[in-house]
Parts: sequence; C-alpha cells; structure tokens
Amino acid sequence: MSEPSFTDAAGTTPRTDLPIAFRAFQELHAQPYFDFALTVLGDQTLAQHTVNEVFLSLVDRWDRVLTDPNPNPHAYAWAALRCAVEAQRARDTEHRLLIERLVFSAVVRREAEPLIADIHADALADRSDEEVGVSVAAAVLELSGAKFDVIVLRYLNKYSVARTAQAMGVDEITVRSLTSQAKAKIEARLAPRRLLRRGPAKHDQE
Repeated sequence: MSEPSFTDAAGTTPRTDLPIAFRAFQELHAQPYFDFALTVLGDQTLAQHTVNEVFLSLVDRWDRVLTDPNPNPHAYAWAALRCAVEAQRARDTEHRLLIERLVFSAVVRREAEPLIADIHADALADRSDEEVGVSVAAAVLELSGAKFDVIVLRYLNKYSVARTAQAMGVDEITVRSLTSQAKAKIEARLAPRRLLRRGPAKHDQE
C-alpha cells in the first residue's frame, strides 16, 4: 500500500499519525519546498512527488535529527530537498533538460522583474523580453548551491529574507550575503565578453 501524500498544491490534509512536532514542521515548510521544487523542475506532479519523498525520508530520521548535538532540522531538511531535486534533474533526459530550461526561462520572464531590475547588466539593454528571460535564466541556472536557492526563493517565489532564511535553516545575514554574491555572479555572466588581444612579444619591445 502506497504512502498517502503529505501535501500538495491544493493543500491536502497532512497525515495525523505523525509526531506533533514533525506535523508542525511539515506544515511550516511544505509550501516553500513545493514552490522551490516546482520552479526548478517545472512539473507539478514531479515537484509534489519529490517533496513527499523528502518528508517520508525525514520522518524516519526525525528523532535522530532532533537529538543531534547541534540540531538544525530546517537546514537538514533543506539539504535533503536540494539533493532530491538535483537527483530528479540528473535523471532527466536531454529533451527534458531543454524543456526545463524553457519553463524556467518563462518563469524568469514572468516573475523576476525585481531581479532583472536589481542586476546591472548593460548587455540586456537592447534585448527583447524573451531574450532577457532566456539570458537571465541561463545565468541563474549556472549558480551553484545556496546562491541558486536564494534567487529562486526570493525572486521567483517572492519569499522575504526572513521566510527564505527560515526555509533554508540559515540566518538573515547569510541570505542577504548569498543574494549579493549571486547577483554579482549573474551580472558577470551577462557582461559583454571582451576580446583579449595578444600584446607585443618581449623581443619586439627591446
């Protein structure tokens, strides 16, 4: 018999046979986890399945997580979610990766106007909205780890600094720092590439 879903986009009632603390944790984080997975994977069913699997895995380890010498279930669960999302992406075929990029680009065009306004990229000035979306999406997809996470949560999912910090299990200073670093990397990726010219050989200068 398959396990029932913990939650979905419509807000399916969580299971009631779970520890109260875990149910509270799941209720707090189910929506941002789903939003993150949906934004990255571009498929609602796949995103829901991924989040469910994370919670099913987490509940089996819940007591051990809480009794860790330095317990941080928020950070632990976020790391598990990221691993699950990355594993799903790794299973994708080349065709699905192309579709994922197109979906992600559409999300960027629709939702990331504040991000596009925040980055200083002169290279975007003469591009169409579609070209901007594709370019910024490609730059975001090249971000690694937590830098990618904060851009998705803050700009694409519209979470505040405080809510992003809570979801990821880090402090707000870390979120702000990661956001600044991520935007700098996006700007560098979008900057026009300069052609390097070989200087005169040493013997030509003598």
